[in-house]
Amino acid sequence: MISSPSAHSRAALSGRCVLGALFLVVLCGACQPPSSSVRSHLTGRVAVDSSAGALDAYRDVRLLVVRPDGRRLDTLGHARPGPDGRFQMSISAPERGLYALSLWGRGGRAQLASTEYVVAPGDTATLRVSLPLRGEGLRPVSPENRALQAYRNAMTMHRRLLTRRLRTAPSNATMQVQNIRLTSSVLWGLRDRYPGTYAAGFAAVESLSLLEGWNDSLVVARAQRIGPASPHYADAAHIARRAEARLDGHRAALALLDTLEARAATARQRAGVQAARIQAFLDSAQVEAALSASQRLRARFPRTPWAEWARRTEYEAARLRPGMTAPNLTLRTLRGDTLSLHGLRGRPVVLEYYRPGLDLYALQRPLRNALYDATRADSVAFVSVSTEPDTLVNRAFLHNRRLPGHRAIAADGPQDPLVRRYNATRLPRWILIDDTGAIVDCYWAGDFPALRQGLTQLLHARPTAAAPLSLP
Repeated sequence: MISSPSAHSRAALSGRCVLGALFLVVLCGACQPPSSSVRSHLTGRVAVDSSAGALDAYRDVRLLVVRPDGRRLDTLGHARPGPDGRFQMSISAPERGLYALSLWGRGGRAQLASTEYVVAPGDTATLRVSLPLRGEGLRPVSPENRALQAYRNAMTMHRRLLTRRLRTAPSNATMQVQNIRLTSSVLWGLRDRYPGTYAAGFAAVESLSLLEGWNDSLVVARAQRIGPASPHYADAAHIARRAEARLDGHRAALALLDTLEARAATARQRAGVQAARIQAFLDSAQVEAALSASQRLRARFPRTPWAEWARRTEYEAARLRPGMTAPNLTLRTLRGDTLSLHGLRGRPVVLEYYRPGLDLYALQRPLRNALYDATRADSVAFVSVSTEPDTLVNRAFLHNRRLPGHRAIAADGPQDPLVRRYNATRLPRWILIDDTGAIVDCYWAGDFPALRQGLTQLLHARPTAAAPLSLP
């Protein structure tokens, strides 16, 4: 159960106080920029419609690019428009990825808008803002951010097609496959439209995940076309391994991993492919082989994010394999309720672990919300655990961001028992638990479509007269 001074102080904070405190934290961090290896540039203009009234709300506008870092926020970029509204911002980030771009008014006391923003080496973006915003939001323009918008558009189209077709023919498998093929093709095509961009690289992996279980041969073929320059190379390897195992068995999957590891360009990628090998042994109940592979991974790649996960392979094998009883959690939600997984038996549970500001979670959160919206609250329970212990950072993340379901914070971060009990050292992570309390499967980044398939099969197998799910 989470019980800490920071947890009890949440109720005393209003939204305005949170945002004001957040901005002060950011300005303090601005004096100490993070060590960085990626630099980009943002220029543009902020224009205020003087006829709109309430001009004080737009006085002394600021623009910020920030990232959560433990119990503080690093300011990666900070700009104040001049008298003519024009601004220039140099952005320094630790690595290529998604970060929060926000616009503040009233001298930095009121957040006007925010969005995810791609920072990539040498990328130069422009941003033009007319205040009041009238609902249009922030739209930075650059090759990297055009690719991000194209990815978002493709996933929005995917969700709309699902909704439209299910209203007219909810059990038509042909239409479901057509939708999956169309979206997968669009996502895969972003590699050619926006070559080398961050979002196109993620979209390619997402296209594999959508096809998994529907066209495994195409998954394997496309996975081998994803080069080691992709930041999601290891995610592609995990998806391809499962697809190859379904096609030609365990040995063929291991041979594919040998090929992908040989092509990997970094220690982190090779460690990720090795982790897929460990998972292959766990899935086939070869525990001794999994433990041996875990020892090799930790010896070869001790400084990678995979090393801690591999260190707990024995725990994973003993408690977190499909079919095993899910370890119980008792936690206090952000609403102050006490919740236990045992108390949720009788309906499936989607248990998710995330960290605010994590780019992979930001990209897949709309899919997660669509899955929540497609289920009835009394048929599926969604339990989200943030591994960021700082209450202020969590509240700032959730401000204007929808995350329905039961939400909790791991007060001790990655070392909290809430996190360690499900070995959630690599994020995001989802665990699907059936209505009897047994683990169906565990999923990592890029696996969300597979999670949706698993939940769909689980719900359709239940003998109930009411339709619990609106997705295929």
